Amino acid sequence: MTAPALPLRLKRLRLAFMAQTVEAQNAESIRQKHSYLEFLDALVDGELPARENKGLDKRIKAARFPLVKTLEEFRFDFQPTLDVNLIKTLASCAFVAAKENVILVGQPGTGKTHLAIALGMKAIAQGYHVRFTTIQDLAATLRAALADDTVEARLAEMIAPDLVILDELGFTPLDRLLADAFYRIVASRYERASVIVTSNKSFESWAESFPDAVLASAVLDRLVHHAHLVPILGDSYRMKDLKNVRKGGAPKTKP
Repeated sequence: MTAPALPLRLKRLRLAFMAQTVEAQNAESIRQKHSYLEFLDALVDGELPARENKGLDKRIKAARFPLVKTLEEFRFDFQPTLDVNLIKTLASCAFVAAKENVILVGQPGTGKTHLAIALGMKAIAQGYHVRFTTIQDLAATLRAALADDTVEARLAEMIAPDLVILDELGFTPLDRLLADAFYRIVASRYERASVIVTSNKSFESWAESFPDAVLASAVLDRLVHHAHLVPILGDSYRMKDLKNVRKGGAPKTKP
């Protein structure tokens, strides 16, 4: 038997898995005639993966993904023009280590958000801190922050992570507050941390989303320098599902 207070002391040391398993491991070590070091080694072997899994879950929650999407779930056969080798290279997260950017451009429903989240998940698995937001949610956050004077704090949350994903640029025009914030996020992270941007507009059309062309050019200049461009030229998955249903088939898995 272990000392009654030992699990409590392990909890106070934030060794939760060891606290839960110390009694069982002690009994097993007695049966196996383990040495003290072997007993301790077995406890630590259990604590490490438990702590790593807990850290992984914490980073996924902090990323604020709308849904968890993986690269393994992505239907590459629906997008035959997509550069699969480039996606697999990006999945190594060397671009995060190099502080480079990724820009996913394609029409709505082509899988841009899925790929962005999947790359974010790969980064999280490697220990990086990731933050996801749509441009629309960022706008709502900033407007709310104006009321309680926390704009700088909200911007800091988008500047600090190793990888920030800015989703759906181009769906709606950016007002001055959002455009300035977008520029500050990109400029502050330039050559310091990575950004993934998804957009339904080509670079030439980005100026249409910004209050003025000069600001659009300044953002684009910093984003495309050290960037990987991923064009997605295929059709919408959602439209393919709709056509399939109309023909009497079952909807296919979405990206």
